[in-house]
Amino acid sequence: MPSKNHWALLAAALATATSATAAPPDWVTATLDAPCDVTDIDFSDSRNGFATCAFSDVMTSEDGGLNWHVIHTDLQQSLLWAHAESADVLYAARLGFYRSADRGQTWTEVGALSGIQNSVFDAHFFDAQRISLLKGSDLYYSQDGGQNWNLVYPAEFSVYFSKLNFPTGETGFATGGISSEAGTHGNVARTTDGGQNWTLLPFKYGRIYAADFFDATHGIVATQDMNLYVTTDGGDTWKVLGATPNGDLLLDIAHRDATHWYAVSSNGALYETRDAGTTWSTGYQDPDNNPLVSLSIRSGAVVAGGNEGVVLYENRLFNDGFD
Repeated sequence: MPSKNHWALLAAALATATSATAAPPDWVTATLDAPCDVTDIDFSDSRNGFATCAFSDVMTSEDGGLNWHVIHTDLQQSLLWAHAESADVLYAARLGFYRSADRGQTWTEVGALSGIQNSVFDAHFFDAQRISLLKGSDLYYSQDGGQNWNLVYPAEFSVYFSKLNFPTGETGFATGGISSEAGTHGNVARTTDGGQNWTLLPFKYGRIYAADFFDATHGIVATQDMNLYVTTDGGDTWKVLGATPNGDLLLDIAHRDATHWYAVSSNGALYETRDAGTTWSTGYQDPDNNPLVSLSIRSGAVVAGGNEGVVLYENRLFNDGFD
């Protein structure tokens, strides 16, 4: 008859085997070599990433977003927008529009946007020369790599934007809004000529905090009233999709395809849907509820970042072999 020790050893062996074959977590926290409150993340390819941080810092990754090196700049401002043109050529913005050609070590201002009031909230490169940019609530366009900027949409009073989305080379959307004692309202504008002209569209719902557009006609926005709204006609009309997951205030939304979306929230949660927002699952919840503010899905794994150096890496094996 087997002894108690025999059964104990067998149980331990089975437990070890089960642990060894257990699936790895879908999301893991990345490693930073210094603190960074992330404000935006972008990747030039599946390996090389760039992020802006509060307090004049930036950071770079060479392994798809799993490990990050934090760099202190001399820009003396909390940067809000990041763009990785390549592994070495990076752009960042807040008061002005800045370029680095040495992977974030040194920076020079491009153009003279720092002389114009308000912050740069977002920008979009069509190619190396043509850029659409949002500063304050005004929309600018450059056709010479940012050396010169044309004000193409001076926002009307009470119109506010905070994000740009260009699902195609010609069609783009500016979204945002404002909250005040009188309440909250959202704004949507559309361009159909690559950012050179914009039209304000009707939007009767609350301030938009997150938006994503899948093509020239289909998009989704998340508002301050914790609801999701979708359009199927390029923003001309909107209908309620439902409440945001767990009633959270969503700060960014990104899509892998028409039905597989990701979202991050002010409560430190990362959500995922595979049925176009009908149901959502929680991929990660920060134990300290640090806000997650930005998602990157340009290439390879999804990477999300937020306050207190919280950066999440999508720890999955993809069909193209990226791990």
